Amino acid sequence: MRAKWIVAALGIFTPLAIAQTQIWKHVDENGRVTYSNRPIKGAVLMELDPITTIPPLAPRAAPGAAPASTLSASAMLDKPAAKAPSVATVTPRALPLPSTANATVASVDPNTQKGRDDTRRRILEDELRQEERTLQEARDRLREEQQNPTLIAAVRVAQQAQEPTPAQQAEMRAAIERASGRIRGLQSTVTEHEKNVEALRKELGALKP
Repeated sequence: MRAKWIVAALGIFTPLAIAQTQIWKHVDENGRVTYSNRPIKGAVLMELDPITTIPPLAPRAAPGAAPASTLSASAMLDKPAAKAPSVATVTPRALPLPSTANATVASVDPNTQKGRDDTRRRILEDELRQEERTLQEARDRLREEQQNPTLIAAVRVAQQAQEPTPAQQAEMRAAIERASGRIRGLQSTVTEHEKNVEALRKELGALKP
């Protein structure tokens, strides 16, 4: 009777022992390892030695409840620790400093510099004389235009005529407009040459004697 009970017990617990030896190992993309007694997508079935001891019966689970996955102590020990992110160490490279031996300042001989200044002064003096001459000519033309006999005659006719005819009014108006246009142009020319003369004198004054 005892022998039959042992055979029956072995027949009951042997499938459980075999089922417990089937363990799946899964490693995700972050390196985390998961062990389960149920197949997992991407997991690998591990080859384990058969269990030689009969484990105690687990309490009956509620109907419809899924069996919980088990994780043995040896599996927990086999689980690798999370890898620390590798940090690349960059050593700054010292930039080469400019060599003081090559940083030579070009020096100009005093006589050479004086010759350059004298040449520059002669050029500026020639330009100044030309501008002063042109300015005087523009002033003379402006004075002549302001004393234009035609303009003066037209103004006198306008002043003396008590009731000028339409033809006289048109003639006076045309003469005054022509003279005024020439005077404005000459005044602009005189102003431009005056500015040029002032700039040349200032540049000459900045040169060393």
